[in-house]
Amino acid sequence: MLPQNEIIHGGCIEILKNFPNDSFDLIFADPPYNLQLPENRKLLRENGTEVIPVNDEWDKFESYEEYDNFQENLRN
Repeated sequence: MLPQNEIIHGGCIEILKNFPNDSFDLIFADPPYNLQLPENRKLLRENGTEVIPVNDEWDKFESYEEYDNFQENLRN
């Protein structure tokens, strides 16, 4: 049985590999959203508001494939 009410600090992908499948009922995460944009490029939402790009290290991926793999690992 897993301990209750325990906070574990670390990278979620690596930490989750240490737990058996079906260990959790819910995980609430704020994952990277891959919001890097080329300089001088704007991205607009459907309502016309501008998406603010993120250029921090935690949100950078080498390729779309790497980002897709990251997202898939969150689901498994």
